[in-house]
Amino acid sequence: MMNLTIKSSGDDVKTIQEMLAEMGFQPGSVDGLYGGKTEVAVIKFQEEQGLYADGVVGPNTWNAIREALAIHRDEQISPAVDDSGHTLMDWQRVSADRYKGGYDRFFLREDVASAYMRVYEQVQQAGGLITSSGARRSLKAKMNSSRSATSFHYTGRALDLFVGSGMKKTRTDPFIISPDGDRLWRVYARAEGGTQMDLKAVTYDSRETGKIVTGRFIDLTSLFKEEGFERIRARSSFFKKGPWLGAEWWHFQYEHGLEKGLSTFGDELLKVYSESELRETPVWQYRHRVFGVNWF
Repeated sequence: MMNLTIKSSGDDVKTIQEMLAEMGFQPGSVDGLYGGKTEVAVIKFQEEQGLYADGVVGPNTWNAIREALAIHRDEQISPAVDDSGHTLMDWQRVSADRYKGGYDRFFLREDVASAYMRVYEQVQQAGGLITSSGARRSLKAKMNSSRSATSFHYTGRALDLFVGSGMKKTRTDPFIISPDGDRLWRVYARAEGGTQMDLKAVTYDSRETGKIVTGRFIDLTSLFKEEGFERIRARSSFFKKGPWLGAEWWHFQYEHGLEKGLSTFGDELLKVYSESELRETPVWQYRHRVFGVNWF
């Protein structure tokens, strides 16, 4: 797709208009003509997603629209049973706090959803937020250098906090991100009902140096760990002026019930999808990866 902007026309423009309209961005008539109303709708979408708001639909905006629409449609729910008649785990919709371009809900596997909601309720009671950049990933999602082919997101075992809710403005961000050794972070949620703390806060600009921030916070990393969620390490390239998406502070994955050396990626996929759904997807080729060996 070429960049779409004012005076562009054709089927691609019509598709963008249809997608924006479905998400409530009001692009005007769905006529394939890129006019002022469509431009305003695109800019509004870009602003909510934290993208460069220039009103131009290039590759980044196009991909963001597709992914946002998939979330909006709640994606495709798996059947209740697999090909052999075995009952599959349900996907459950859980709540999040909308913050800027983040989402106010997402989907997790049923047992993971229950664990997450226990964390969410504690944070809510303390007056904090839990934001979201999503959780469940489509089996057909395009793979790239920033997306693992064996991500826990495919299995319903992972969630991402909104990437723009921490490491940006330490005075106002919902989350403070502190170094915790060996490329790990500790995430603290700002909350009136939390504990008074002095925290070393890093940003996407400072990355390693950080500065002290004082306030009332909850140790969100500890709350997640109590419920079976683990964090992952930042990419080493992040500390060498690499892309900010390598920070990975927002990612938490549910590892409860997995056995190192035994549990496989394929086994986990088959708990939420039938084999017929998986067979022709890119992720299925990695089904034999073993937890703690060649799968995380």
